[in-house]
Amino acid sequence: MNIAETRREGNLIVSPNGRIDSMTSGVFDRHLAAVIDRGDTNIIVDLAGLEYISSTGLSVFLSAAKKIRATGGRMALTGLNSRIRLVFEMSGFLRLFPIYPTVDAALAG
Repeated sequence: MNIAETRREGNLIVSPNGRIDSMTSGVFDRHLAAVIDRGDTNIIVDLAGLEYISSTGLSVFLSAAKKIRATGGRMALTGLNSRIRLVFEMSGFLRLFPIYPTVDAALAG
């Protein structure tokens, strides 16, 4: 898994590529925690490059949601393909985050 970061219009865009599973979730969890700890509170996670997410990977999003809410910040998700969206939907995670089809839509929303 690779994680890219870009900034647009005051938002940090975090783009994981590959898989978030038991082997990689720790890396992604530490990355998001560091982002929030350094003061980035407007975060868009672009999942367009994500191929797979496990329940362990979902727990990373739950942890990040709690941390970002404690700061008064916002985290939105974009680019969920049909498989990833189904995993988020079945686990009830779609209600935790604003979901947008693209980064541009998230920036406009």
